[in-house]
Amino acid sequence: MKHTLLTLCIGALFSGAFSSIAVAQETTLEFSNRTLNNDLPSASGVVVVDKKIFAVGDDSPWLYQLSSEFAIVEKDLIKEYPVRENGRIVKKVKPDFEALDNIEVSGKPSFVMLGSGSKLDVREWAFVISQDRQLKIERSLKPLYKNLRVAAGYSAEQEINVEGLATSDDSAFIINRGNGGSNVIFELDLETFQEYLAGAVDQVNDIKAYHVNLPIVEGFEAGLSGAAYWEEAESLVITASIEATGDAYNDGEILGSYVGLVELDELSTSKTVDLSQNLIPLMEGNKRLITKLESVAFTQQSDKAVSGVVASDNDDGTSEFFNFTLTK
Repeated sequence: MKHTLLTLCIGALFSGAFSSIAVAQETTLEFSNRTLNNDLPSASGVVVVDKKIFAVGDDSPWLYQLSSEFAIVEKDLIKEYPVRENGRIVKKVKPDFEALDNIEVSGKPSFVMLGSGSKLDVREWAFVISQDRQLKIERSLKPLYKNLRVAAGYSAEQEINVEGLATSDDSAFIINRGNGGSNVIFELDLETFQEYLAGAVDQVNDIKAYHVNLPIVEGFEAGLSGAAYWEEAESLVITASIEATGDAYNDGEILGSYVGLVELDELSTSKTVDLSQNLIPLMEGNKRLITKLESVAFTQQSDKAVSGVVASDNDDGTSEFFNFTLTK
């Protein structure tokens, strides 16, 4: 079992090769159990419920339950889609499931999956499946995503590209990847979002938008790709990755990935959050680890450390999973 320990000194300066100049207040990231799964395509969302790992892929019609070693234990059909021989949804109709979280909807703890919104109509859907499998909702996100665009101040040419979803006690955080518009963390009232998913309200109007600056490598800025709420630290643990592409629809060469921390106090006091020097790059020796982190979920957390699972989409029909511990 290989372990890699990385240390970020807040305020460190990263170059394209990830050299750093250290100052005080260290945050460390340890990851292990790098596991390739050839049977789960394009992992894009992961969540842990009752110590069980669940995942979705952006072009797979299944909600997967995984073992602690990241093997598929069972799977539930989200919706019937036309698939190719390899089991992946045909690209022109794929819903692009990019965000997964455990949220109570209509009084039932449920898996909530969000499409990316990067293709109008086709990718503007939420799917809700209750943990007891008794509730199943397919909900249009078109009105919500329109309001996200407005809240972000996007021009007509900029695109929504939702990649993550996290919830605190009273807020939902929708994570937007900045390869079609800009990196943004949206904050919504959780109860209103729950009502929207259930169909009780048709609009979510009170949306806060926090623009995020991320590291740049080879001329491409990293894009937010996932988040989970660390309750004891009142922070979001985020994942980000860099692709050599300038739009939200096409994949590009993978250039590396990061894990980082955003304190909620930082969101509440600023409309722009600068993380360009405050993320931990995943490294293999002295080189960037070429993997595209997509999502993060926790198995344990305390006020000083959080442990869990991160998922990667390799853009080739396979997925990678890692265990990690982040200590501050």
